Amino acid sequence: MQETIDMHGQLMIRLTDRDGRLVEEQSQRNLIVKTGRDLVAKLFAGVSGGTPPTRVTHMAVGDDPTPPADSQQALVKERAPRKPIAAVSYSEFDEATAGGTVRRVKATLKTVFDFAEANNPAVPLQEAGVFNAAAGGVMYNRVVFKPVTKTEAFQLTLLWDITF
Repeated sequence: MQETIDMHGQLMIRLTDRDGRLVEEQSQRNLIVKTGRDLVAKLFAGVSGGTPPTRVTHMAVGDDPTPPADSQQALVKERAPRKPIAAVSYSEFDEATAGGTVRRVKATLKTVFDFAEANNPAVPLQEAGVFNAAAGGVMYNRVVFKPVTKTEAFQLTLLWDITF
């Protein structure tokens, strides 16, 4: 049996009101960009010189709908300070492949942009990414989604599943 690793991710976006009611929910697959694949390779095997990379720690949102591209190293139009990843959980599942069944591992990352964060009623959010720093750093992935209007009336929760 020959196995290939097909890392992929999917973002679940949840917008809730002040009473905790779900107002909007959407899910969108992301693109793991070249810098993200490079980050995983260096975390796995190390580097022969220079500063070793660090794990992903933050999520960012932005308001540009430009489709994701492999060469992108940042969001096109990032908005608000990045938020630390608040929780990480791991799970396993079986995936049927042409050669049999493979046991996959999924990491779920969660962060919340609270009521007073990332607001602009005139310009909807349309992009997000995962990074290994509060500013700068390496972008692991990028996704573009249907416009989400974020105001002080709503809390935005990002749940990002990355499957290995």
